[in-house]
Amino acid sequence: MSNSPPPTPACSHTVSVQLPDLLSSCTPFELRVNRHCRSVSRASETWLCEVGLNLEWKGMKVGLLAALCYPGADLTQLRLAVDFLSLLVYEQERGWEISDRLSRVAYKSPAWYMRFHRSMRAYHDARRRLHSLDSTCIPDLETYVDLRRNASGLRMVFHLIEYAGGLDLPERASSHPVLKQLTDQACDLIAWSEDAISCAKGMTPSSRLNIVTVLMKDRNCSFGSALAYVGTLVKQSADAFLATEHQFAACAVMNDDTRRYVRGLRDCIAGSVNWLYETERYLGTKGNEVRAFGWVFVPVLD
Repeated sequence: MSNSPPPTPACSHTVSVQLPDLLSSCTPFELRVNRHCRSVSRASETWLCEVGLNLEWKGMKVGLLAALCYPGADLTQLRLAVDFLSLLVYEQERGWEISDRLSRVAYKSPAWYMRFHRSMRAYHDARRRLHSLDSTCIPDLETYVDLRRNASGLRMVFHLIEYAGGLDLPERASSHPVLKQLTDQACDLIAWSEDAISCAKGMTPSSRLNIVTVLMKDRNCSFGSALAYVGTLVKQSADAFLATEHQFAACAVMNDDTRRYVRGLRDCIAGSVNWLYETERYLGTKGNEVRAFGWVFVPVLD
């Protein structure tokens, strides 16, 4: 019989913190919604249940996310976007890779699909790397930011702007360094906002790494101070996006499709951040209350 002492029970408590005002950073970005939102959401939720991918889809409101990110898509384009985003959410919630479904759900052209598929491979690779880390192996901020851009899946979300808008970005535009910088800034703004809001679900030693836990180590600061600093970073990313957008407008590669793509990035920013307060994925049914006052009670397991 072992003489080792019984394990010490974990200490659980709740802290009250104010989330950063993420929405104020998004006021320069117009919020639009697709008129097919309701019908396409119902059809996609029915399909997901029929194929055995069961989540609380009604509360997740993935259809609303797609309708906000792709407000100009027609019914067929929006349905594909909803199905794809739902598969992405399912992967992240269940921790299962369903890349075969992801790879089949979207196709526009060979060149577009090659970019999409590269981003999908980078997404899965980055998620595996992040999942291999824990509270004893927190990366530095620069390493985390690079991983998070891929692990968020947002690069694929941005590729769908082309599909949903019927756009044809030439290679010289899609590979342009200023446009890449613009997409990185949009990605950071959305991913860091999600990291901040997701803290409301609770903080434990086994919680997945996010920018808040990285900043707590990097800046040697408290949970509340790290959350406040995320708000500063989100505001800086929004300002940087607007400055880069102005710079990109003068580039020779700018044409009608490229302008529509940049507007699509703006739609994704406004839609994604507002959706964080609408979905029950992070805040349950308290989204409107948190939107108004910002305060949440966070379960913490030491």
